[in-house]
Amino acid sequence: MNKRILSLLLAICMVAALLTACGEKTPETTKPNAGGDTTPVETQPKETEPAAPSLENPNLTIVWHTTEEAWLANKADNPNAFDLVWSTKELFEQTYGGTVNVIGVGWGEQQSTIISMVNSGEVCDLGQAHDQNFPIYGAKNIVQDVSQFVDLNDGFWYDSCTNAFSFGGVPYAMGAEATPVVISYNKTLFEQNGVKTPMEYFQEGNWTWDTFRDVALEMTGDTDGDGVNDVYGFGWWDSFYVQMLNANGIATIDYNGANGVTSNYQTAQATETFEFLQNGYTTDKFIMFPDGDSFISAFKGGTLAMTCEYGFNAITAYACDYEIEWAPLPTGPSGQMYDCGGALNGFVIPVTAANPEGAAVFARMAYELKQENDNNNLVELYGQEQVDLMNTLAAHIHFSPIGIEKYWDANWTIFSGLTDGTPVSTFAQTASEQIAEGVAITLEQ
Repeated sequence: MNKRILSLLLAICMVAALLTACGEKTPETTKPNAGGDTTPVETQPKETEPAAPSLENPNLTIVWHTTEEAWLANKADNPNAFDLVWSTKELFEQTYGGTVNVIGVGWGEQQSTIISMVNSGEVCDLGQAHDQNFPIYGAKNIVQDVSQFVDLNDGFWYDSCTNAFSFGGVPYAMGAEATPVVISYNKTLFEQNGVKTPMEYFQEGNWTWDTFRDVALEMTGDTDGDGVNDVYGFGWWDSFYVQMLNANGIATIDYNGANGVTSNYQTAQATETFEFLQNGYTTDKFIMFPDGDSFISAFKGGTLAMTCEYGFNAITAYACDYEIEWAPLPTGPSGQMYDCGGALNGFVIPVTAANPEGAAVFARMAYELKQENDNNNLVELYGQEQVDLMNTLAAHIHFSPIGIEKYWDANWTIFSGLTDGTPVSTFAQTASEQIAEGVAITLEQ
């Protein structure tokens, strides 16, 4: 029996076991300790209920961002390729019978396709939630409250996803997959300069904005004596402030507040964040001035000590002659250990779903398979300890969808203010007003 068939049989067993639990809370298997790693948590076996009956309706219609042609081409190039919907479709149909009809469209066409289907009354059982189609999906009643069909408190679904895709306090998406943003650093440079690494600080429980600043300053300098720094402690895109807001315990926009949709740019946590970063750009000058993706060549060339990346991607994204390691984002003064930003998405159930119960079962099966696939591959590459830490971070992501008008105008206002020395209170107020204007435009469309 080849590995592929064996993996599929194991996945079927896994799903069958899941269904017998009938909504029973999934016990945590690891927990973070003060040192930043994870330790096993003993759990007691639980009695299971009789196996759930077959789905009354095993047929589904799903809108997805990958066409069948693209999926088959990907499989031809890589037989072990995994796609959240296409890979699950095969197992779902084998398990329950019926047909899963996948409507493959481009990434940017998902929102218009689902809205068009809903407006015309066409059946659509499942779609994707991502940063650009919210808050529209929730605000315009395109999708349903998913808590009607899944127990969001059963220990499986990520709170970070539930919170991100809620609108007015109603959860409109479910997800159990996320990729945290982490600090990637040139370990070779740190060793050559005799500077303690970010991971060493983290393992001591002392990876904060203060120690981040300390090591960044030690790795910054003017090597040619022209009065301008040519090596820097840190550099990334102009939206690094978003990640630092997240590390300080908040997201950029609040979609569930009592006052409607508002930015968090004028909160005390944002003021702490903006003042810290403005100092890094303009006074201490340990942050490289963002100039497109020039930080990539600087990092590869050894003139940039630290940058950011999503998950484990730094090892391939910044492939170079240096040894690269990673650590979580440094914890802000108002944040907690593991607070971070990242990328996440989820599944939505449109209001024209004919089979919302089946859609919920498909979604859970998809994430079970995704987690198994990712963990098996990542553990082989990076080891269980690093994978456990990355998974812990994934559950602590602060995330705001950006599907509103004026978002990028506000982003430029903040970035410009951070780098040109504009008073924090001034640019924070301007950016907040831009978000308010954008929200009004978006919700009135």
